[in-house]
Amino acid sequence: MKRIKRTWPLKDQAAFLKRLGEMTEKGYSLIEGLRLLKLQLHKRQLAELTDGIRRLREGDSFYQVLEALSFHKEAVSICYFAEKHGELPGAMKQSGELLQRKLMQTNQIKKMLRYPMFLICSVCVMFYILQSLIIPQFSGIYQSMNMNTSGATAFIFAFFQHFHEACALGMSAVLSLFLYVWFLCKKKSPQDKMLIVVKIPLIGKAAVLFNSYFFSLQLSSLLKSGLSIYDSLTAFKEQSFLPFYREEAEMLITRLKAGETIESALSGHPCYEKDLAAAVSHGQANGRLHRELYTYSQFMMERLEQNAEKYTGILQPVIYGVVAGMILLVYMSMLMPMYQMMNQM
Repeated sequence: MKRIKRTWPLKDQAAFLKRLGEMTEKGYSLIEGLRLLKLQLHKRQLAELTDGIRRLREGDSFYQVLEALSFHKEAVSICYFAEKHGELPGAMKQSGELLQRKLMQTNQIKKMLRYPMFLICSVCVMFYILQSLIIPQFSGIYQSMNMNTSGATAFIFAFFQHFHEACALGMSAVLSLFLYVWFLCKKKSPQDKMLIVVKIPLIGKAAVLFNSYFFSLQLSSLLKSGLSIYDSLTAFKEQSFLPFYREEAEMLITRLKAGETIESALSGHPCYEKDLAAAVSHGQANGRLHRELYTYSQFMMERLEQNAEKYTGILQPVIYGVVAGMILLVYMSMLMPMYQMMNQM
């Protein structure tokens, strides 16, 4: 299906899905709900949603319409699995709430970074003024008066003299590293890419928690609808927009056919939390695997939010520390040559 250029910001996607889910829970059909929501959209979104309603009438699934509208892939996948287990209204609300959480965390980080980034830009302007105006003046005075420079003053002069080259070298190194990683990952399978991601500090932990949350939540919903574990994994395997979970399902199905249990297949898996296999084992033992997986998924979401708050709280002091160090360097760059000059006069 041809994808439409994205005109639905994350905020609009979240509100749209949540409202549509609430309306369908109250008894509106999917098309009736979409018709009412059309009244709240601007011209471009209205045209796209009109086309989406046409697609639904022609037999397309709701998740295919969302995919064509370039909705967030996690929201699309939740609706895909919901159409498999028949609980689309609740899934739309769930996907809307998930997008709202993502948006809230993004806005929180932006708000936290706004003032530190202003300070960093201000310090960079000060660095430029020092490098282009003040330090050359000091250097010229030292040379004209044949004064000896101390080691610290000589270092400051050399630092600002080669400041542009150092910045260019640093940016080149970062760009080279990015291109190397990009080319390295380009031909790797989704599973291999995820194995690389989970090894990255901070980001890797968040990826493991989200994988555990998403897999357990969707598997719980499919099992609750009456599907077997094998059929539920087949639903994962048949979707096309989350290649990592598709390959994971293929791997799990292969191991199940070989006689392994699902908990043994998940045990020690680096892309999931270690206690996921224990949750599956406990759920199978008491005959309520779908309930155990749902409860486990909510624990994972809580841990994701706690980790986000924790790392956000750590990031701000680190940025302020960097800014303080830069400001201290600026003052030292101005004061140390002045003090040395005064001592030698």
